[in-house]
Amino acid sequence: ATVDRPKTAFTFAVLDRFIHLTTQSKINIYDFYMSLVHETDNTGTLTLKYRYKELTRVIRQYGHLLMAKRSGRGHDPTGILGTKPGEFAVECPACPQPGRNLPIDWENAPPNERWKYGLYLAIDANFRLKLKQRGIKDSPLGDGLAYFVPKTQYDQHLAEYVDQPEMNTCNSNLSAVDHANTRGSKKMAVTGVGGVNCARHVINRKIAFGDLQKGERYCNMDFVVLSTLEGTESKVLFLSYDIMCQWHKNLPKRMEEYPVHRQLDTGEKWIIFAIPKFHLLAHGNSCQSKFNYNYKPGAARTCGESIEQTWSGQNGVSMSTREMSPGSRQDTLDSHLGAWNHRKVTGLGKYLLSLLRDALPMRDDHRDILDELNASLEPELISNWEKMVAAWNLDHAQPDPYEDSASNDTGLADVRVELAQEEAADAAAGNFAPNEATASVFLSTGFDLEDQQRVLRVALAASKSSPSALQTAEIAQKRNALQHRIHMWRRLQDMYMPGLSLIRSGTVRREGEAETDFPESEPLCLPSGLTKAQMAVCVAGLAEKERRLCIGQAEDSLRSLRNQLRIKAGLQVYKRTFVTGQKASTRARTLLARFDAKIKRCAERYRAARSALEVLEPGGIWLKRFRVLNEADIRGPGRDNEEQDPKSRQRAATAPGWVGEGRQIPSWIWRVARPAVDTGEGMEHVMRVEWAKAKARAERWDEEVVLVIEEMRRTLAFLTWRATWWEAQCSRRTGLSVALSSGICAYGIKQAAIQRCLALRFSQLWLPFLAAKGLSQSWCSSAGTPADLNVRHHADLGRRFIVPGYDDDEEEDDGCEADSDDDGAGSDDESEGE
Repeated sequence: ATVDRPKTAFTFAVLDRFIHLTTQSKINIYDFYMSLVHETDNTGTLTLKYRYKELTRVIRQYGHLLMAKRSGRGHDPTGILGTKPGEFAVECPACPQPGRNLPIDWENAPPNERWKYGLYLAIDANFRLKLKQRGIKDSPLGDGLAYFVPKTQYDQHLAEYVDQPEMNTCNSNLSAVDHANTRGSKKMAVTGVGGVNCARHVINRKIAFGDLQKGERYCNMDFVVLSTLEGTESKVLFLSYDIMCQWHKNLPKRMEEYPVHRQLDTGEKWIIFAIPKFHLLAHGNSCQSKFNYNYKPGAARTCGESIEQTWSGQNGVSMSTREMSPGSRQDTLDSHLGAWNHRKVTGLGKYLLSLLRDALPMRDDHRDILDELNASLEPELISNWEKMVAAWNLDHAQPDPYEDSASNDTGLADVRVELAQEEAADAAAGNFAPNEATASVFLSTGFDLEDQQRVLRVALAASKSSPSALQTAEIAQKRNALQHRIHMWRRLQDMYMPGLSLIRSGTVRREGEAETDFPESEPLCLPSGLTKAQMAVCVAGLAEKERRLCIGQAEDSLRSLRNQLRIKAGLQVYKRTFVTGQKASTRARTLLARFDAKIKRCAERYRAARSALEVLEPGGIWLKRFRVLNEADIRGPGRDNEEQDPKSRQRAATAPGWVGEGRQIPSWIWRVARPAVDTGEGMEHVMRVEWAKAKARAERWDEEVVLVIEEMRRTLAFLTWRATWWEAQCSRRTGLSVALSSGICAYGIKQAAIQRCLALRFSQLWLPFLAAKGLSQSWCSSAGTPADLNVRHHADLGRRFIVPGYDDDEEEDDGCEADSDDDGAGSDDESEGE
């Protein structure tokens, strides 16, 4: 067989069937082929010719031709050879595109409105899309024409930056650059893929994906980012990356190594760097404000995690693409990325409407919260804080209005210092303590003994039911040491709590109460452990000093609990992303178990302090700060089900009351106000942080409403422009046969009708809602039903159109795609006719 005289043919029906199945379910060609074999002969009694190799070749060619046809290359006189980089890609209608969906004077917008025309991009790498090293030399059919960067330019660029060092200067627990300098595997030609997509609408950018050879190196990520931004006219860029705190530092210096046309003009463009919201939780304190989307003016409610959705949608095909040749793999991934984009574009109607439905009530709620907060504050104070926020937005070197410094909390050590200073002042005035160990030392030692009791109880609970002789001896030694310390402390207690020995000797253990034969269970009988009548045995002021120490202990415990939970969250992300293999996983689980034990100790210490406060100061102001700590409250930041198996996650997702990440309410330990006992500058700092965060939340929801409405307008404008563009393509080629000319014209009209039908559908969804909410815009009046919609049936848009010569009763011809034994793409006439 030859190209001119083929002997094997595949119908368009079977090819389209595979394309739809693989882009939705990620089925590979072999399984699809075997399903056809079984459908033809499920008993194995027939002799069928083996056409698997021919099918793989034809499907690859067919996918390439589909992208060329759908991008209008058949209408262009220059054909495929005249295709510009990325022209095969399905573009985002809602993103700003000058000349297509932006106002004529968009460049002259006031500075406070320029963000509306900004471009929001998400950057990340995926280490599941690997490729085995098989020594095959194969080029993609559409190299650099869709989503992947041109291979020749990319390889040449990487060769010049082989030994580029990547320095990790972030104090986060998310060490993504651990993959930056890793060795390339001899078994893998490609270790992953780096990519960029639209952070607002989850649509993949053209020429924005590139293979990784030795990890997530900056030279790889720089190339794909700068390639997709080449020629971008947007003046405002929002870029998010999980290691943005490191990647952005030397970006201007690294750009100097690129051609001028690929460099970003940082003087003309306003570039905002951010870390995706979920990944930000695993970063250190220095990143929490500087790279937080919640505090970026113009960011609206962008989360920056959209690229993770793209990876989730493509990981299903990774097991088949890793076995392909390099060219076939890239063509396949281009096809899947394009199918993803198509689904996202056709779903923009419901998606943008859902964003607006969500944003409107949230905007109103947070406006009310901010108004209430403003009403309770002095106008001069608010004015100063507004200036502080504005200065920080322009220069992050200025004081951070969102910084939640732990140094403003009064911890246990601070209270001890205060009590020591007060006791020194009493001694100077002639009021000496009954012992050289002051009351604060006595109480502090008692607190330490309680901590030691808790630690020993946890250790005993974790020990085996039948300990060895050595373990039994160690436990006995710890108990003896603790018993000795308690006995020595009792001497001080008799001085500061005279008469307590009578109460202790008369104490009868209640039913169900733990035995006190062991020191870890022995009540220490601090003032908080006595009744109000029994507190008469305490020296004056002892209960008040314990109350202050309990507040400090509760503050310390709460702060430590948050810190341990933050570290655990970072370790979970690190384990899930980078840890593989049984040995490494076991070590990671052991480390997580150690932090779980620390978290439990912090919680017990907090509960003990709070229980003491309930006795010492019932109904006190501390109740606003120190709430009841339930087990369900010990969580976050983020979700705590990251270590569960898939079945557990599925059960959790279907359980009553389960909410998505966007609806997740953080535990009160992350939302609790600063200490209510603070006054003066401390209280002003507390209120400034709370006010700044409330203001940022209100502004982001305001921006979300404005931006979503603008995205609706841009989407309709782009679809209208695209329809006009397709109609203009119909007459570009001349000197063709009547049949070919009619086919080209019919396809152009079909594509134009699809664009207008999408615009019509979106208008029907959006305009009534905007009118009902009083949000109608000037463009709404011109976004009605297109008068020239040349569609017979909207429900069956892809098959029946009013075109010259169409007969209702005429059966549609079954087309077919031919294959020969060589790798040719077919004759020119066959390609054009298709």
